[in-house]
Amino acid sequence: MIEHRGFRTLGELCEVRAGTHADRVAVRDDASTLTYAELAARARAVARLLGERGIVAGDRVAVQGPNRTAWVSAAYGVLMAGATVVPLGHRVPDAERQRLLAQLDPRLVLQDESVAPLPGAISFAELEALPSEPAPLGLEWCDIATPALVLSSSGTSGTVKAVPMTHGQLLRVYDDVRVALDATDDDVWLATVPLTHSFGFNGILLVALLAGASVRLLPDYDPGRLTRLLREERITVLAGPPTIYHDLAGLDPGAAALNTRLGIVGSTEVSAPDIARLAEQLGIPRVVAGYGMTETSGTVALGEVPSAPDGPLPWMVPLPGTEVRVCDEFDHPVAAGVRGRVQVRGHHVCRPYADAPDLRPGGWFDTGDLGELDDTGRLAVAGRVNDTIIVSGFNVDPREVEAVLREHSRVADAAVVGVHDPRSGQRLLACVIPTGDPPRSADLAAHVRARLTPYKVPGDYVVLDELPRTRTGKLSRAALRQMVEERPVGTTCG
Repeated sequence: MIEHRGFRTLGELCEVRAGTHADRVAVRDDASTLTYAELAARARAVARLLGERGIVAGDRVAVQGPNRTAWVSAAYGVLMAGATVVPLGHRVPDAERQRLLAQLDPRLVLQDESVAPLPGAISFAELEALPSEPAPLGLEWCDIATPALVLSSSGTSGTVKAVPMTHGQLLRVYDDVRVALDATDDDVWLATVPLTHSFGFNGILLVALLAGASVRLLPDYDPGRLTRLLREERITVLAGPPTIYHDLAGLDPGAAALNTRLGIVGSTEVSAPDIARLAEQLGIPRVVAGYGMTETSGTVALGEVPSAPDGPLPWMVPLPGTEVRVCDEFDHPVAAGVRGRVQVRGHHVCRPYADAPDLRPGGWFDTGDLGELDDTGRLAVAGRVNDTIIVSGFNVDPREVEAVLREHSRVADAAVVGVHDPRSGQRLLACVIPTGDPPRSADLAAHVRARLTPYKVPGDYVVLDELPRTRTGKLSRAALRQMVEERPVGTTCG
């Protein structure tokens, strides 16, 4: 475990780093920089304010805003208070935010000034105006089994669940990740992934803090800006979905990653030959593929992507203490080399607050992904078994998007599928049946964008006379996906 290194919780980790790396840069954004000593002092001030507002160990506190130093100090202030961080995306529309808040039920909300204000919320500006606390507060630290983080996930069932990750789980998993990546305190990580996502909070910020490294925060994803940062600043670790590597190579091939020693790519659908080619173009000497999901605290396996892959998929090694098996539809393990459903068991498998239909007898979590194991126990993941679509590393439940499309006055019915995309892994394509004259793609996109997070907005829209259905009348997503992938269908919306 982690106790021998002087900390048992993420709050204690922040305090320890303030002692071991006091003057080293912890986080930096476009406007401000915090050393580890300054981060801890800011976090202590936030923790004191939360205590004055009645927040106690175990309470949930939502943190909403873009990737900024203020977000990090707010989140670690929640952790120092012994409370649980509930991240909310800063681009979440009001209607979706209200649904998430009702489900996650935080005692308090801390938010950036750039998002729509909520009654009773505390702004980041108010938090930044607090006088820094020069010494530890002497609070009673929460237990390692206390949730540090709660994220929402649709899992494999499409039912949104609140998934808690404990301090003990996160510290153990991401210390193992730190070791596997050879992360050091000389690294500078670029956070293009939102900190509200497990990849951003755990896979970038937490690993960097465990190593005593620095994190360069980007509030929004901008490929052109990313290229300039990689050229002009000393960024040694680049992490994100395949999307960012495709964008960088397309914008400035061969000149973007001058200082980058390590690229980390995370998504269900990763093409090993594509990533190897892009890494060579960008001059990144080492690339590691990662696989995981919210219900496994974010990470299951990691694997080097060789410069000359021997197959289409990256092979990854499960983390220490992680068991992986591949099963048929009846949960019977299959032989090495045979594809089936990927199931995971280990200390980092979370127990959602709602029902967990993805958990099998014996503590096995069914990921809903299709994969195979080789004779040495390495894992390759080929894609999704079920209907959940992953766009640039983000889970999308197509039924949620379809419901919004049906609210449009000129849409009688709709179905959304994921089709292969070399940049984002999958992209959303919406098939609509109009009530009369077909609606315009721009109108449909604007309608969805006003109601859902941007990554849930389909980029393509086609008109059909009818949707393929099973004998019982249910929508056949498999048939629809095959139609759109094999040949043009219907008419593209104008």
